[in-house]
Amino acid sequence: MQIPTVNSLYAEESEIVTNKEIIDAFEQSEMNLLVELRMGKGFDEKEYEKLVKALTVCVEEWENRPSLPGEVVPTLVGLYDELYNFSLLYSGEESVRIKKAAEESKKLIQRCTKEPGEIDPEKAKVIARLIEKINENGNVFEKLQNGKGLDEQQFERIYHELSDIIDEVYSWEDIPKVLVNILIELRELDLFVGLYRDEFKQLEEADKIYDAHERIFSLIFG
Repeated sequence: MQIPTVNSLYAEESEIVTNKEIIDAFEQSEMNLLVELRMGKGFDEKEYEKLVKALTVCVEEWENRPSLPGEVVPTLVGLYDELYNFSLLYSGEESVRIKKAAEESKKLIQRCTKEPGEIDPEKAKVIARLIEKINENGNVFEKLQNGKGLDEQQFERIYHELSDIIDEVYSWEDIPKVLVNILIELRELDLFVGLYRDEFKQLEEADKIYDAHERIFSLIFG
């Protein structure tokens, strides 16, 4: 099967572009950029331009919808985290450029995942249980940001709730954006590791957060 190129998505207005074509082009451009970084070849500007174009098509197509196609969610959830962490592995101007690309991508992702409209009531019930665990005794992400550390008991409740629903969530054709944004926050738990290690000087807490991230990563991405 031929994977559509980014340029092929900019077809004439009369031509219908399917979700699958949009997703395939986005995933291919993301993979091409990250493979270059993993191989130590540095930041490929041309591949990044293709990624931005593909992500822009995603925004234009899905910005005003309450849900995203389930197939695209894992790639969308992990993009910023991947780029940001690569910026830490490189040095000098290369690191600065990758971090800038991560922030630029994040802005597009945020546009794509803004939450307009109502969602399916049955899906809302499933998501509500997870949100309840996240907000018990204070929002877990806000507490981390404010230097209060990881509430391990709260994390276990979040983890087990997510574990109970993840198979059902991935069976949905479309995943509500409110849940996509939660998955992004969970995927980016590792970004707190550096904060606690380098700024707060809480090495034990940093290790706890790292372990929590590894468990969440394995659960979400298998």
